[in-house]
Amino acid sequence: MSPLPLHHRIVARLIAARRSQRITQAELGRRLGRSTNFVFRYEVGARHLDVAEFILIARALEIDPYELLRLAEAEG
Repeated sequence: MSPLPLHHRIVARLIAARRSQRITQAELGRRLGRSTNFVFRYEVGARHLDVAEFILIARALEIDPYELLRLAEAEG
């Protein structure tokens, strides 16, 4: 079994962070000034995040985006 692509590992960590903080997709969307659908689409893989979006999401979740990247990369 091959490891998940880096993008999937990053998104999985964002989802885990959101859920561990008990933040809904709607709440995260509000924090980002985006729709709930935006959050839903990147979480289910229907949309890829660009670097700026990733950083904004991590900051909205109050996590260090660079540390998240290091951890996700190390999992591969």
